[in-house]
Amino acid sequence: MKKHARTHAYRSSSLVIALIGLGAGIYALSLPLGTLAQPGSGLWPLMVSCLLTLSALYLLFSENDPRDYEPVMARTLVAVFGFLLLAAFIIGFQFVGLTIPSIVLIFVWLRWLAGEPWRLALLVSLGATVLFVVVFVVLLSVPVPNDPILNLLTGRGF
Repeated sequence: MKKHARTHAYRSSSLVIALIGLGAGIYALSLPLGTLAQPGSGLWPLMVSCLLTLSALYLLFSENDPRDYEPVMARTLVAVFGFLLLAAFIIGFQFVGLTIPSIVLIFVWLRWLAGEPWRLALLVSLGATVLFVVVFVVLLSVPVPNDPILNLLTGRGF
């Protein structure tokens, strides 16, 4: 039984992706769908989640060669940590705006996931965050949640 489970472990990635697509589709259904001429906010996420789910299910049932897949090892946890870090960025962005989550995400990613030196990780995370603010907030006028650092820089306080 243990050997049988090990030979089919590569299918777990397809199953996880199918479940993520299913969850995204269920969430998209809670949003207004609209029509193709006037799409609502849930139409495209629903279409993408359906394609994701169908593709994952196709791979789940059609793929028979585990040699095309990398084995799950300790290094695989780096990808899982990166995914969790992105999820934390999204949550942090909603509560404290763009700058703090961007600096933390890029710094942690470079320092611990990529193994870059402290100084380089700090400089790149600060520089990339400044670039994000200039491009998205200043040039494109994208509205961002209330950001304490941007508020201090623009004289609005906390």
